[in-house]
Amino acid sequence: MLVLTTLAGMTAVAGEPGEERQMRQRHITLSTENPAATHGLHVAAGTATVLLFDSPVLPASLELGASRERFERIDITERALILLPRMELTPHERIPLTVRFADGHFPHRATFALTTEPGEVDLQVRVFRTALAPEALVEQVAAVQARCEDSARFSNLLFSHDLGSGIAVERLSPRVVSDNGPPPLNVVGMRVFAAPGLLAFEVPLLLSEGQSPWRPGRVEVHSEQTDEPLPVRAMDLDVQTLHPGIRGRLVLEIRPRPAAQAGLLRIEVHEQGGSRTLKLQEVRLPQPLPEVTH
Repeated sequence: MLVLTTLAGMTAVAGEPGEERQMRQRHITLSTENPAATHGLHVAAGTATVLLFDSPVLPASLELGASRERFERIDITERALILLPRMELTPHERIPLTVRFADGHFPHRATFALTTEPGEVDLQVRVFRTALAPEALVEQVAAVQARCEDSARFSNLLFSHDLGSGIAVERLSPRVVSDNGPPPLNVVGMRVFAAPGLLAFEVPLLLSEGQSPWRPGRVEVHSEQTDEPLPVRAMDLDVQTLHPGIRGRLVLEIRPRPAAQAGLLRIEVHEQGGSRTLKLQEVRLPQPLPEVTH
C-alpha cells in the first residue's frame, strides 16, 4: 500500500489500482443518553488507525470480534489503541470492538464497528466521554490543523506546526537534570501549547546510547515558586517504547490553574517499572496563560 500526499495537504492512501482513500482525523463524543451506541471506524490494510482516549481505559478489557491474526498490530495502553489490519475487510463486514474505562464512570465502555470505506480511512480518532468542553474543542481545532498540514505522521498526536491564532505556541529551553551522572534522556527541543482550558508540552526525546529501553510512567508537575502540584490530564508517547538512537515525542497535557499562570514549572517523568527519571526544570509558561471562562 502506498501513501500519497496531495497538493491540498491532505493525505491519500492508494490500495488497489485506481483506489484512493482520504486519511482523516476526527473526534467521537460518547453519549450518556445512548451509551450503547456503536461508532463506526473506517480501517484499511497497511494503514494504522489510532484511537486516543481522554479517560484511561483497561487494556485487558479489549474485545475484538475477529481473529487477531487478521491484524499486523494491535497495541493498547491506558490512553491509546493502535490497529493495523493485515488484510482488507470484505464489503459490508463489521468487526465489533469494545473497550471499558478504568474509572467505572458512566458511560462505562466505548463500542466501535470496524468497516472498510472505499473513499476514506480513519487515521486518528479522539474519543471524549463528555460534551465538547473547551479542552475538547481545542483538541478538535488542533486535530483539524494537523490533518491539513501533516496527517501522514502517526506520531503527530496532538499538534501541527501552525495552529493559527487560537493556540499560543512557544519554544522552550528547559534545564535537564539528573541525580547521578549524565541524564539518560536528551531533550532535543521542546514546545508549550496554551489555549483556554489547555496547557500542553511537546517533549522530543532521544535515549542515550547504552541505555536500556525506556517507557514513561508516573508524571509529577509542580510550580517551582510555590511547589503547588498541577494535575496531569493526559500523557502520550508516539512510540510504544523508546530505544537508543530513535527519537520519540512525549506530549503532556496539564490542567492549568490560576496560581500557575506566572513563573516556572518542574516536570518529572518516572520510568514505568524502573528507576530512571526525566527531570525538567525551569520550564517556562507562556505569558500570559489564557484563562478558562465559565
